[in-house]
Amino acid sequence: MNTGTTVGTTPERTAPDEEAPTGPGLRSLHPWQRQLIAEHDRPTLHTQAAATTGINAGERDVTIRVHQERTWIYKVWQGDRGQDTHHLYTPVTGRIHAIGRDEAEILQAPDWPATPDTTISRLASLVMPFEEPGWRFPDLPADARVDTPRVRVLMLNPTEQCNIRCTYCYYGGAYTDTRPHQTASPRADAVKAAIDLFVTGEEKLDSAPRAVYFFGGEPLLAFDELKKAVLALAERKREVGARLDNLVLQVNSNGMLLTPKIVDFLVEHDIYLNISIDGPNHDRYRVDRRGKGTHDRVRERTDWLAENRPEYFSSRVALICVLSAPLDAAALYRYFSEWPAAQRALAWDFDLILPGGDQSYADFEQIFGEQRRVWDLFVRSHRQTYAEREQSGRYHFAFSHGFLHRSFHRVLNQPEREGGARLGHLLGMQLIPGNEYLVLGSDGTLYSSYEYQSPDFAVGHTDRGIDPLAGAEQLAMFRDSVEAGSCTTCWAAPLCTVTVPEAPFRRSDSADAVREKVLTKRARCMSERENLTQALRARVDIAQEYGDAALDGHRDDWSRQRMEVARVDPFYA
Repeated sequence: MNTGTTVGTTPERTAPDEEAPTGPGLRSLHPWQRQLIAEHDRPTLHTQAAATTGINAGERDVTIRVHQERTWIYKVWQGDRGQDTHHLYTPVTGRIHAIGRDEAEILQAPDWPATPDTTISRLASLVMPFEEPGWRFPDLPADARVDTPRVRVLMLNPTEQCNIRCTYCYYGGAYTDTRPHQTASPRADAVKAAIDLFVTGEEKLDSAPRAVYFFGGEPLLAFDELKKAVLALAERKREVGARLDNLVLQVNSNGMLLTPKIVDFLVEHDIYLNISIDGPNHDRYRVDRRGKGTHDRVRERTDWLAENRPEYFSSRVALICVLSAPLDAAALYRYFSEWPAAQRALAWDFDLILPGGDQSYADFEQIFGEQRRVWDLFVRSHRQTYAEREQSGRYHFAFSHGFLHRSFHRVLNQPEREGGARLGHLLGMQLIPGNEYLVLGSDGTLYSSYEYQSPDFAVGHTDRGIDPLAGAEQLAMFRDSVEAGSCTTCWAAPLCTVTVPEAPFRRSDSADAVREKVLTKRARCMSERENLTQALRARVDIAQEYGDAALDGHRDDWSRQRMEVARVDPFYA
């Protein structure tokens, strides 16, 4: 192996106390931190003869190469319709090309000593290699700051106390840089101040989709405080004359404390309710203080709600399922498809808690295998018309998986580009942290991340308001980590949904903390690449098997979503 190559050039090591460049007046990572990220989050590189090729963590195929001082980034896969069916995704343009088996083998070969120039020219015309060593991500504007917060989502925790102890909970003590489980609650004046920051009366935001989410702990443990917050929100709207036509109020609960009184209030104020129930794996992770499973109590309360408030249940209640190892997609489908109440719910939402770090590759392989079964079910469902799919339980099950619909929409609707190394966005980030989400902590601290309620993610305080530079500095450090790591040569970068909380590097990190965060970030990247690979496959397989028109319903869905995006200015030009 040879790492002395121009692929994704790494910064030179500098002394730990050397000041990092500040860019547009913002603090950034230390050079030694960027160097450490580069050492642990780069593709495996091989140099043979005059060629250098690279393989990303968790993958087995070549997706990076340097040929004649130009960088090639691509993704090749063999189709399911025959041994000679191969496809090439070109991230430089966003296009997918059908190629022959010989061309696929050339792109995967370690060297090209006997490859005809005409063949290389043909492949170059598809891949469109560039002179830069990797992607060029957008710079932060020189005036990057949040002087006027325009928050899309406000998250309020009426209490941080909980009546159960889910072992995968962000606040259960198993994760670094998150708050511990505690019984604290925010003061009423702090809740009011957070609501005032959210409801500004700015006319351009009145028609934008926005939301207030009530999390915890378990928010129903503090139902009186939750009620006061809802009433304060309504009063604030009257004070400033805000309509907020598309405002959604939502409570995220384990469901165990639902009573007629609570449900009456939710119905009266048109509040959506998410109930967490994990199907076959529920009692493995969602346990009470004594370590006993909580499944039967959650399901009993859910059945009660479906039976006694059928209209509310079918129009406002979603069932949330955390996907966890060992994952069994068939058992999960049987569980929800055979449960009468689940069939009547507004929606299902299945999403993944990832095993962390390189030591969990075995868990990834098992989870990826089950995810592929969901992808196969999704593809096969397109033999039906769009209207038929909308009524299909199997399609509903497949498309309720968050990893599937996020990645598939990105692949299907990505804009085509004219080539070149410059990207128009910074992975999954569109807004400066503190604008997308604003989370109220129990002591009045305002955070940009639900997962990481720690000082590094603080963006202000209800006593002082939003710190105009805090979120921009979080974004600047995220950008530093992206440029230092594997993102610069990753084929998935133009489609990637990774955001600041998923690569939470900070200038205050020790060397050990940087290394730990690199392992977690690598795990997230593995999952992202797997999901996008399956989305690319699905896009091609559906079009080949059922015709391109089978994708029209998804395109229409995406167009509607784009029309509903909150009108908040993105951080990039």
